[in-house]
Amino acid sequence: MKRNQQTHCQINDPNTHQMNLQLGISTLLVVALLSLPFFGCGTVMSNFIISKGKYVAPELPKSELAAIQIDTESGWLQRYKLIVLRIDGRLALREKIEADADISIDEILVAPGKHDISLSTILDRFDGDTPSTVQMMSIFSAEVEAGSTYLLQADNELVDAETGKVVSESKIF
Repeated sequence: MKRNQQTHCQINDPNTHQMNLQLGISTLLVVALLSLPFFGCGTVMSNFIISKGKYVAPELPKSELAAIQIDTESGWLQRYKLIVLRIDGRLALREKIEADADISIDEILVAPGKHDISLSTILDRFDGDTPSTVQMMSIFSAEVEAGSTYLLQADNELVDAETGKVVSESKIF
């Protein structure tokens, strides 16, 4: 009987309840973060949470690199609040877009060869009077050549800036 009383006292101990609560909350948080990539918007959000680091252009003469530019003249970027461009999983550009502001984005230099490119965009959308924030991701895979310039356009295409030929069309998530 004495043993049961000791067990009973330990169960009713406030420190034990607090420790169990903290452990439960920590476990719930870990499960929630790990499940993000498996659910709709979570896949996109995981790109903001999980990073492979910052993209650094190779130290080669510009003539030995390819340039990726984002079309800022057609006005398609004005509807977005934020754009994030990744080259091979590394953050190459994060640009906050101000309404009615002139947008200027530097070109991104990359080594020739195949690259995986992703463009995440965030915009505000209204359904009647109800605002909502929408995030979309476009993914490209493109083979680029030294000395060439490629333009990322509004219709989610990467085109050769000189010839206008579509090099890659995105898959939108």
